[in-house]
Amino acid sequence: MKKNKPGEDSGNIFSRRKFLRTLGSTTAGLLVAPYIKSQNILGYGHEGNSQYISQVGVTRHDNYNRAEIKQKVQHLFDAMGGIQDVVSAGDKVAIKINLTGGSGSANDPRLQGVDITECMWTHPEVVRAVGELLIDSGVNGNDIYIVEALWDAESYNNFGYLDVQQNLGAQMVNLNNKEPYPDFVNKEVGENHFFYENFIFNQILVDVDVYVSIPKMKQHYDAGVTHSLKNQFGTVPIQFYMMPSQQGFRSKLHYEGGNIRTHLPRSVCDLNLARPVNLAVIDGIKNAVGGEGAWNPTFEPAEYDILLAGKDPVAADSIASFIMGNDPESEKLQLPNGEECDNYLELLHQVGVGTNRMNEIELVGDGAGTVSVRHDYKLIKPDKFMLFQNFPNPFNPSTTIKFYLPTNELVTIKLFNIMGEKIETLVEGNIPSGQHEIQWNANHLASGTYIYRMQAGEFSESRKMILQK
Repeated sequence: MKKNKPGEDSGNIFSRRKFLRTLGSTTAGLLVAPYIKSQNILGYGHEGNSQYISQVGVTRHDNYNRAEIKQKVQHLFDAMGGIQDVVSAGDKVAIKINLTGGSGSANDPRLQGVDITECMWTHPEVVRAVGELLIDSGVNGNDIYIVEALWDAESYNNFGYLDVQQNLGAQMVNLNNKEPYPDFVNKEVGENHFFYENFIFNQILVDVDVYVSIPKMKQHYDAGVTHSLKNQFGTVPIQFYMMPSQQGFRSKLHYEGGNIRTHLPRSVCDLNLARPVNLAVIDGIKNAVGGEGAWNPTFEPAEYDILLAGKDPVAADSIASFIMGNDPESEKLQLPNGEECDNYLELLHQVGVGTNRMNEIELVGDGAGTVSVRHDYKLIKPDKFMLFQNFPNPFNPSTTIKFYLPTNELVTIKLFNIMGEKIETLVEGNIPSGQHEIQWNANHLASGTYIYRMQAGEFSESRKMILQK
């Protein structure tokens, strides 16, 4: 642990006192928003003889140029005193990326023409940079495992990740599958578990010496924020964590313990107790607000021009959450729709995983002095009818279709084959205003492309979905 020297304001280490001064001059009143309780964050100073518990590296950048990204990640590692205390020569290392939603989301209009790697997914050049720096630290390329529970092979093969893997000489493990092992393993969560006593994992997550989480820095529609800790949802095989009535996503992790606003945050905690993150690198250069994916009604691409890194993932995620307009110390996190959920950063702090206390986090790196609340938390309530892309897509055999109504309306959603022949009616009736979703199981249909069409008053919209059996 490092102590901040009295009056230290120089160099790459950014003191708490300077942090507060910068916030005061740069945020110009943003912190009085109800989503950021300024008395909780700014109601104390960091005195010269106080001790930091964790460091978070911060640097600014606005593009994914390969050489520049490696330099920036190297700078973060150097600012934190190197990564030799995390990784050693001969270690096996897993790099967890985030490819939520699969390739079917890549052309969704809600991406506004932005490449999916620049708003929803971990960018491959950040993965490449981390991998190369691990090799520079003595790790054998063949001992690096890029891991993710893939929605489809196309999301990995066609967007740069396979190229990165091959260039590193690394291996890829699809966490939905048991391979390269004979079977899955059960991993105990431990005595501090919140709901789950164990999880089903691919054995690679148990065998590696070091686990690195590289998420895209985003707000999350149901969890408030998604950074290195929420990235853990993609560690468990989807087939074991779906409820019979809610297929197509890990619905057990959302609802099995009851209310999503309390259960989902505790699922995040238990996953991180079972498979701790040793190093977090958060890609916020080009990211998203309003949700984690294009299926969210408030999702919008964003550009925060920032990279973060930390050996304490709770601290790293807390700084990222603060930048995105949430209060990491609060009991609750703000959601894009104006609701709240329990704060998993606070829950993990309570069981000793890391710190979410802003005055215990030392900001280092050449971007430390720029940290501030970039925006109020994104709150949007749509004022028009919306039909969203089904999720996941492609799918087998179940998927979720979401739609939004600004007023009460008679709604029909019908399914057609590619020839325009009606297959069935999915929704028909008077439905109140707000966001709604349906779970649809296509076990009775053959693989292929289908069209679903929503009619609500004068509104009519159609979207394609792909069933792959």
